[in-house]
Amino acid sequence: MCIRDRYQYKQQKAELEKVKDQIFQKIKAEQESKMKEKEMLEDLRLELYLEEQALNDRRKDEDEVRKRERQKEEMRAAELESRRMKEERKRDEDRLEQSFREQMLKKFADDDKLEQMNAQKRRMKELEHKKEIERLWQEKLLIYRAEKEKELEERRRIEEQERIKSVSYTHLRAHETPEHLVCRLLLEKKK
Repeated sequence: MCIRDRYQYKQQKAELEKVKDQIFQKIKAEQESKMKEKEMLEDLRLELYLEEQALNDRRKDEDEVRKRERQKEEMRAAELESRRMKEERKRDEDRLEQSFREQMLKKFADDDKLEQMNAQKRRMKELEHKKEIERLWQEKLLIYRAEKEKELEERRRIEEQERIKSVSYTHLRAHETPEHLVCRLLLEKKK
């Protein structure tokens, strides 16, 4: 019986070792599975982080492009406004000049009664009048331009002051601290 007991003991021991080995292999497979799952989660997290970074970079780039486009558009609008103002000023100057010349010619004609003078004296007087009109016009034009320039400078100064005063909402948000963000979000949630 001893041999038989030993044989059974060896068989039981072998079966026990086999069961142990199966349990060990099962635990090992589970651990490997958990490790693979953990690695996969880490890879997914990393991939998600990289995608978020790429998205943020794209948004930044898009914001920069929009900002540049907006600046270009503002510059175009300012240039068009400047051209319009120059054209308007030129029309005003031409209209003023024409009116002034007509008034002055009429005044000088009345003063000298050009109709009664002989042709040579009339031509001489007309030339003198034209020169005097041109001189007076240049003086008046300088005064007019100085006034317009003052008005334009005042308008630019006021626009610059208003531009400096107004700060965009996105500009404020860009400098927002985490504490301000929490407060703002809480306030928005209450609304």
